[in-house]
Amino acid sequence: MHSFRTVRRRALTLALTVAAVAATALPAAAQTTIRVAHHVMTDSDQHRAALRFKELVEDYSNGSITVDVLPSGQMGGQREIIESVSLGTLEMGYGESGLYSNYVPQFGILALPYLYRNLDHFEAVMTGPVGQQLSDMLSDAAGLRIVNWINGGYRHTFLRTKPIDTPEDFAGVKIRVPESLVFVRTFTTLGASPTPIPAPEIYTSLQTGVVDAMEGSPETGYTYKIFEVADYLSLTKHILLDGSFVINQAFLDGLSDSDRDAVLRAAAEAGDEQRAQWTERNQSWLDKLGEVGLTINDVDTAPFQAKLAPFQDEFAASAGATELLEEIRAQ
Repeated sequence: MHSFRTVRRRALTLALTVAAVAATALPAAAQTTIRVAHHVMTDSDQHRAALRFKELVEDYSNGSITVDVLPSGQMGGQREIIESVSLGTLEMGYGESGLYSNYVPQFGILALPYLYRNLDHFEAVMTGPVGQQLSDMLSDAAGLRIVNWINGGYRHTFLRTKPIDTPEDFAGVKIRVPESLVFVRTFTTLGASPTPIPAPEIYTSLQTGVVDAMEGSPETGYTYKIFEVADYLSLTKHILLDGSFVINQAFLDGLSDSDRDAVLRAAAEAGDEQRAQWTERNQSWLDKLGEVGLTINDVDTAPFQAKLAPFQDEFAASAGATELLEEIRAQ
């Protein structure tokens, strides 16, 4: 005869065994990984925004979503990244209007030179009806859903051998530009010789004399160490560039309602924070470029605006975006 203590011990053992078996039979909690790629360096605003998105979405999803941030061109140049997101071989990436215009020509107007009166005007266009309309068109055409807007900053001109003071100074200058038609045509109009080169090759292109100059933001100039291969920075402010993180639309649609909401909420907040911090961050990049010895000159932009004004209308007409351009100007 078993003692009461023995029976109780066996009963407890049986109960624990049953509980363990039941636990192993339960399905594992669903886990989703989002890879977010960009082409710029890890001290950039874009990388900071990607890391902030990671932090927020992992929190808002209660850990059901994890994010892998892939910086510095690990997944290729910007064009390759956006193509991968469109094809669904990558979940998220960082792009901008010039690249999106390969899928939706009207997108190119967002990067037109001297388009925005100020940062408030830029903000109103990006986050208002124009930005939403273009975002919807991109989703329909390429399966790319814009989940936030980033201030890519004013673009200036970095040069190896001379500064820029007037539009005529661009004559014959070989300048690196992104792989975007609006950038190519902007500098062709100014008399330069634009050369599309992927971002990871900017430094060596200047170092070896393939190009005489590049255009970009102070952030890019510092994080890519352009000050080591160029002596001058002319503050031409020729383009105030949008940026945005995009997600594959089919991937987003395949998420649960709660995870989809977490992604959209986290991305929107990360973008809002970046734009709010842009002015202070931009000044810090300019200060750093001055500290490393780059010669920086202010530029009277009025002659540049006058030379490029007809190009705005010509480009909009060729892209079927005349009405959108007028809507932007009216805001």
